Amino acid sequence: MNESSYCECVVEKKSTVKDFAIKSILIALAVIITLVGMLNKYILLVAAVAWYLLITFWSRFQVVYEYVFVDGQIDFDKILGGSARKNAKRIDLETAVIVAPQSSRALDGYKHLQGKTFDFTSLDPAREKQVYVIVNKGDKDTELIRFEPDETMITFMKKKAPRKVQEY
Repeated sequence: MNESSYCECVVEKKSTVKDFAIKSILIALAVIITLVGMLNKYILLVAAVAWYLLITFWSRFQVVYEYVFVDGQIDFDKILGGSARKNAKRIDLETAVIVAPQSSRALDGYKHLQGKTFDFTSLDPAREKQVYVIVNKGDKDTELIRFEPDETMITFMKKKAPRKVQEY
């Protein structure tokens, strides 16, 4: 019988120094434009637009990653501000070379690769030991995908591709 497997995992990305700096610059620009706009009504219109854009894009700094595993296929979705969902990456476990914790010796042979890196982690130093890496054969080049699966997802991945998934 064909056994289907489904699992999803949600990870919230922590704010970085870069995010804080961009937010600060946006607020400072909106305040400066507003202060200058008090002298000229046309610049005040620009200030209104600046505040509208600030409010609109503020939620884009809240990022949540959702990993969905269905029958050997993994979708990496990016949820911005709790509402805007975007599929960031989709891979099939058959195209993966190896899946292992980032500290695993099994990845030593792949550290020299210059492929594209996708980071779908929380960037939380306390969760660093839970980060796994997928070395995947992409369309043009080898891809490295960093993510934080839970135990259930690791179990399903191990059932689907026992030789490719390492747990040590």
